[in-house]
Amino acid sequence: MITLSTIRLHYSTFVNFASMIYRMLTSVGFLVIIARRLSTEEFGLWGIIFSIVAMLLMPTSLWTMWLQRFYARGYREALGTALFFSIVYSFISLLVYVMLAYFENSILSWGLDYMLLGSFILLLRIFDTCFSSVANVTKPEIVGYKNFIYETLRLSLTYFFVILLNMKLSGAIISVELSLAIGLLYTITMLYRNGLLMIKFSQNLAIQWLKSFYIPLLNTFLGILRNGLRAFVSWITASEVTIAYLNVGFASESPLIRAYYSVVPALYARSLRRPRSEDLEESLRLFFLFSGFLLVNFTVLSKTIASMFNPTYIKAFFLIPLVAFYAVILGLMNIFNTFILGSSRADVEGLKSHKELIKSHLFKLPTVKLLGLLFTYVLLLMFLPLVRGDHLLEAMVAVITLFVGNIVIFPYFSYELNKMTRYNFPWNELFHVSIASVTAGLYYIFSGAYTIEIRSFWKDAPQLGFHVAVATILYILTLYMTSKWFRSLVWRAISYIIEER
Repeated sequence: MITLSTIRLHYSTFVNFASMIYRMLTSVGFLVIIARRLSTEEFGLWGIIFSIVAMLLMPTSLWTMWLQRFYARGYREALGTALFFSIVYSFISLLVYVMLAYFENSILSWGLDYMLLGSFILLLRIFDTCFSSVANVTKPEIVGYKNFIYETLRLSLTYFFVILLNMKLSGAIISVELSLAIGLLYTITMLYRNGLLMIKFSQNLAIQWLKSFYIPLLNTFLGILRNGLRAFVSWITASEVTIAYLNVGFASESPLIRAYYSVVPALYARSLRRPRSEDLEESLRLFFLFSGFLLVNFTVLSKTIASMFNPTYIKAFFLIPLVAFYAVILGLMNIFNTFILGSSRADVEGLKSHKELIKSHLFKLPTVKLLGLLFTYVLLLMFLPLVRGDHLLEAMVAVITLFVGNIVIFPYFSYELNKMTRYNFPWNELFHVSIASVTAGLYYIFSGAYTIEIRSFWKDAPQLGFHVAVATILYILTLYMTSKWFRSLVWRAISYIIEER
């Protein structure tokens, strides 16, 4: 039985964060390969495929939300029940995906074969989400280790298929599919080894979840709208070039989202069992630690990062810091959201009262998030037609509306959190991280690193890598000198390593 004490907040967070850093590095290699080897149109179609996959993946939250909450509280048959729903949905989602593929092909007049090939990504991610949901609330580090495997395979297979075999977009798609399949196999194996793989269907749980489907349905709509943004923009603009620019801008989103994803699994798992303000405060400190350095990189080095994809995309550099600031706000809001949802006790004894569920944060929080995103889409429909034809402006409007949609609802989450628990916001650590981030940023400016353009990747990228390494050392040293908390964290990590040996 997994208990509060067996879920290690620091250990699982650092494993997941290390996998996030590794993902950031390998993603650079992966995106550089496809951005430089694919045409602008192919790179745009790549973003559309993944937007549709992510959009259709979201209905899995109708059962994975309950899977996590019930499994964490001892209902072992929750996994088998969720797996049953996943199998049924895989057939439904595949049909919808094929229909959307034909619709997209009618708009762009090409790309149907690539989109149909990408359908296997959707199927693999449906089952990966199911099994990873169990790992997240039992042993969150399993997901981190799986990500190491996935990222390593994705980069190496992409190099093999796209560069060596010159398979271009089809090679990139196949690389992702093979990597997902092996990562899924690893997750299943580790759950089995830890005695967490109990495949037993419960009709009682299935009925409870179906009767209360309206709670996670809000998150489903929310995810469909958020992940479907690029596909939606392509339908309005009828252009894959706009999506190619958005792909560059959203390069900063993934690492920063991973920064809070590395924090929230352990926080959620512990909050489901016993919510503690100390866990929330520590999670916020860890998020600031991770996101501070990332934010300064994406802000100061935005032109350099854009050129890394392809010099063609340098003019889209300003989208990178815009997305980065949006992602930081989103990350902070989602940490608040995670703690509040984990602390909710409306379903602790099962799903018995619909009235109590509707009054709970399980319903109210996703409703507010959905309203914020609907506001974003209203702004898109208002302003995108005004700049239609200017693909760079279209991409900028899409990012700004996302930012605005999150800013307007952020105060509500802060208000609800303060009502629920008394905690001390870690202003002190935020201040120290800010000092360290500014130090790293000043180094980039005075060293001239921000002026580097990656024209020839193998010639120019090592120079950038050197500057990032120096800035990382400066960031860590500055934090070590100014932050007592960070010094304590470092020595705890060293002590753990010594004890393990």
